[in-house]
Amino acid sequence: MLLKLFILALIGGFIGWVTNMIAVKMLFRPMNPVKLPFGLKLQGLLPARKKDLAVSIGKVIESKLLKPEELMGSLVQDKDIAHLKDSIVLNVVRILKDKFPAFLHGFTDKTIKKQLELFMAKDGDRYIREMIGNMVTHATENLAISDKVAEKIESLDLLSFESIVIGVVNKELRFIEYLGAILGFLIGIVQGLVMLLM
Repeated sequence: MLLKLFILALIGGFIGWVTNMIAVKMLFRPMNPVKLPFGLKLQGLLPARKKDLAVSIGKVIESKLLKPEELMGSLVQDKDIAHLKDSIVLNVVRILKDKFPAFLHGFTDKTIKKQLELFMAKDGDRYIREMIGNMVTHATENLAISDKVAEKIESLDLLSFESIVIGVVNKELRFIEYLGAILGFLIGIVQGLVMLLM
């Protein structure tokens, strides 16, 4: 009797494993729609819903992970502002030297440069941050991360898309297959016990 119970449990485990393995495979396969009788068609879930998934993934990334204002705001750090202030002073002095006659170059190098440096030390941070803030506001209005992500996913061929998904969730998919075997094994034991009691 124990042998029968064990055999039933093994059969249940095998059926559970095969069933879940097929279910996992059908997430991706068949890649292209297969026509069935009565006007039905069969296609893997991910290939059939690739466009919808691409849009959903894009929206999640933009709203939860990579908000445009955070992305743009992180592009300029304090050290970059210090570098910008130095660059502005050097470039303004260079431009003025190109435009002014040679006898005013000393005035440009000493007086104007000194005044610009004093201005930058006092108010430069505020003006540069305001300028960057305006640029960020304008750029985030035009930066559609969700659209870009959806475009990239949509442009992938189905094999590449499958390999990316499997690369991310391969362990979890294997776990689902093994879980099917364990549940099938337990169901086989329950069935065997019910048969023995009857």
